[in-house]
Amino acid sequence: MTQTIQNPVLKGFNPDPSIVRVGDDYYIATSTFEWFPGIQIHHSKDLVNWRLVSHVLTRTSQLDMTGMDNSEGVYAPALTYADGKFWVCFSNVHSCRGGNWMATPSFVVTADNIEGPWSEPTPIGNYGFDPSLFHDDDAKNTC
Repeated sequence: MTQTIQNPVLKGFNPDPSIVRVGDDYYIATSTFEWFPGIQIHHSKDLVNWRLVSHVLTRTSQLDMTGMDNSEGVYAPALTYADGKFWVCFSNVHSCRGGNWMATPSFVVTADNIEGPWSEPTPIGNYGFDPSLFHDDDAKNTC
């Protein structure tokens, strides 16, 4: 029997999805732009039924979004799983509004559990937006 899936599987405002499978579980991280808390995480067992389980950026120490305008803030988080932990890379587009669009600071955060707590961000450069993290098979992580 074929099951029909109705799109969108994530209703509402959930742009730039990044999905990862860990065992029998699927997780999607989505952009939140200037909205706080930042970076939503949804969970599913079947890729059809999803529920919001956490946010990555829950403390202003991770990213202070005070004063951000529409379409600024967190862009296209990249969610991965390696070495027994979850990893999220993201950009802060607010910081590039001064004129140098491609000088957008990017960061990586980690958590042992998808529900957090998530680490403080580690800067990974100002090379544009929409970063991604590659996990090498020799346990070296490179952005």
